[in-house]
Amino acid sequence: MTPGFWISSITVAGHPTRRDSSVGFESGLNVIYGPSNSGKSWVLQCIDYVFGLKADEFVLDENSGYTEVRMGVRTAQGSLTLSRPIGEGANNIEVSSTDPRIESGTYKRQSSGRSPLLSSVWLKLIGYDAPENLRIIKNQNLETQALTWRTFWHALYADEDRISTKKPILLPLQTTAQPAFKCALASLITGKDYAAYARDESVETRKLRNNAIIDYLEPLLKQLEERIELIDKALGSSDPAEIQQRIDELTAELERVQQRITHATVQGQDVIARLQQVRDALAESRSLRNRYEELVASYRARIERFDFVEEGHALTAHREPATTCPVCTQALPPEARSAVPEPDLRERHDLAARLNDLRQTIHQMDLEQAPLQEQEQDLAAEAERISRRISGELEPQLQALSTSLASHNAIIAMQAEREQHLERKQAIEDELEERKNRTFPKGNFNPLDEYPKTFWPQMGTNLLDILGACAFPRLKDARFSRELFDAVINGKSKAKEGQGYRSFVNTAVMLALREYLASEGATHNPGLLIIDTPLLGLDDPQLDPELQEARETIPVALYDYLALEQDGGQMIIADNTKFMPDIEPLKDRCKLIVFTKREGEGRYGFLLDAQDEDLIDLEETDDN
Repeated sequence: MTPGFWISSITVAGHPTRRDSSVGFESGLNVIYGPSNSGKSWVLQCIDYVFGLKADEFVLDENSGYTEVRMGVRTAQGSLTLSRPIGEGANNIEVSSTDPRIESGTYKRQSSGRSPLLSSVWLKLIGYDAPENLRIIKNQNLETQALTWRTFWHALYADEDRISTKKPILLPLQTTAQPAFKCALASLITGKDYAAYARDESVETRKLRNNAIIDYLEPLLKQLEERIELIDKALGSSDPAEIQQRIDELTAELERVQQRITHATVQGQDVIARLQQVRDALAESRSLRNRYEELVASYRARIERFDFVEEGHALTAHREPATTCPVCTQALPPEARSAVPEPDLRERHDLAARLNDLRQTIHQMDLEQAPLQEQEQDLAAEAERISRRISGELEPQLQALSTSLASHNAIIAMQAEREQHLERKQAIEDELEERKNRTFPKGNFNPLDEYPKTFWPQMGTNLLDILGACAFPRLKDARFSRELFDAVINGKSKAKEGQGYRSFVNTAVMLALREYLASEGATHNPGLLIIDTPLLGLDDPQLDPELQEARETIPVALYDYLALEQDGGQMIIADNTKFMPDIEPLKDRCKLIVFTKREGEGRYGFLLDAQDEDLIDLEETDDN
């Protein structure tokens, strides 16, 4: 799994007379080494400080003259610069970010008001989406606390005081904090958020909640019983098989009636279409007959006019033409004195012939309309008959069948409802019985049960590979004990062994966990391991004669292993030249940072422009 971030630099700044002191790092292995009192441990403490170490536990305070610690961080999506003031109560960390997942601004070391927590920065960078809401379980009673970076930080950083501990190196020193760490490690491995467990704060609360559920279920059970009784009365002695058979019969009959309605409807549509054709033909014939009747009237009027003119001509034929106007008695002009001409009888004969033809045509049309009118009456009667059959016979049958079918289906539905109520009633009765008999012992949550079953053998395999690669003498087996939460090598624990042995095993355990978190078996990989003097005490005489013989080869093998295994994330190692082999050959494979503590020869120490006498009041120990 690709690490979410790596530290690119650490800086102590703000001294009025000294230069800012910085150390740069690479994404893989970084080794800071030099003699005692050269500031190696201070580099690690500065990193710890930016990761949230309490201000009063930091090696530098206001009296040191330095005002802030800055740390550069690189991610796959940008970079961050974190700045924290030095001094009592310095709990604010300023973050400047180009990574879109991290907002620039002020973050708090611990929860206070609305400001976001510093921990959320690191948790987001390793893949948690909403770290401010994450919870882990802190005890067997399922009480929860926030998941923070400091909860598991000690499994990623071992200073010189812890690396040779007789206790499990991965566990916090405070026993009450160990369940929370184990749960936090489970979250790193599985990705699980335990916020859902933030409930049932006490046994009494669980009892009250259980009783409330009982009070809710008992009347619900009574309601179900009443409904079942009501359904039984409605059903009577109905046989489900007979009801289903009748439903099948009704469905078949319903389909037949529907088919008859469909057939009759099609017939009716055909009759209506034919009736419309006949009516269209009749309308066309009647329209034409009307036009012919109009011609007959016109011809008769013209013939009557001819007859009138002819009659008038016969009556006035023996009289002389008038010479004076009968009204005014004035003389008429010659052109007005002519007689009325005699009508042309040929025109009258022609009109009479046409009139006769029209009457014959109208008579023929009347003869032709008679069967059409009869057909119209027959088709209209057939359409009416079909319509009455559909509306008066088939549709009532369909309605009656549908009503009967719905009634029978309702019975089936009631029977199904009854079965559901019976099942629900049985479930409620079982739940009531279980809740009434429920006991409420204290919680027995074990975070180790959350780990994958493969975690323990894989950790053992990792230990065996690491110890073997680091030349552990006469190595037969190695496992990671669930009971001890620590390594058991060749059947024995480290507790009764010497300091060098313990440091070696503790370093191997931290490396084994680093390898596991970097594997596909884990969801979130911090991708960082910091160790101060990984083989502390190995240069001293060893109780184990085999380890005594191997103490020259182990350091070389360890650093060679570290140089080979850089894919799992960044490693920052501080070591004393007194305890370590010559690692100059590794300079092309890792970042070497040397403090010489010799004037004019390389870098004297971590704090630039500072000498031994300047550091007397800053550090009580002499192994930094």
